[in-house]
This record gives sequence, C-alpha cells and structure tokens, in this order.
Amino acid sequence: MIDVPKELDEANERMPVDLSQSKTPLDITVRSIALMVAQRHCGDATVKEGNLYQQLKMDNKLGGPLTAEDVVTAALIFERYLWEEWSKNIVGHALEDVLEEANQVLKKHGVDEPPIRPHPGGE
Repeated sequence: MIDVPKELDEANERMPVDLSQSKTPLDITVRSIALMVAQRHCGDATVKEGNLYQQLKMDNKLGGPLTAEDVVTAALIFERYLWEEWSKNIVGHALEDVLEEANQVLKKHGVDEPPIRPHPGGE
C-alpha cells in the first residue's frame, strides 16, 4: 500500500521549489499522484541486482531500457484508474442505487428519518 502523504512529503523535499502549500485543482493533483506512483512503480520494476541483471542478459530475457515515455504511459494508466474510467464508477452507481432503494422503502413505510437504535450503554 502506498502512503500518499508520505510519498508527497518525500517528493516535495526533492523538488527545487516547495509546492506543498499551494492550492492546486483536483485534476492536477490526481495527475501529480499518478505520475509519482508511475515513477515509483517503474523504479521498483527495474532490475537493480547485478547478478540477476547479468543472468537475464545472458538468457536474452532483459527488457529494453526504461524511458521517460514508459513512465508517462504508466502515469496515464494510473490516472485513468484514479478517475475510475475503466470501472465506469461501478461502486458509486451501486451506492447510489442502494441509497435510493433504502429511501424508497423508508418513504413507503412513512419514516422520515432512518431508524437509529439507542446506545446500549444508556442514554
């Protein structure tokens, strides 16, 4: 699991200008997070151990060099996931449907507010 606030703090420390206090629009924030996750993912996916690198090279199983285009492509994919483009907001629609159905049932039975049980510890 990625700790987003920690990653943002570490990324801001490496930047020449501290942008952590500036207000950015949501779309720019999502793009920044996607790019940061993509950079981390691509860095973690590279072979760093020398012997493993040599073995993969000898077996002709070594991939091409990591380029900026690879990172940007990964960032675009992560951004689409963050915006729920591929899931078409399935979770959001499911929650809306459940809430609408619950409201219809409550209205049908003449209940204006959802029933709330009293706390078992007393008042």
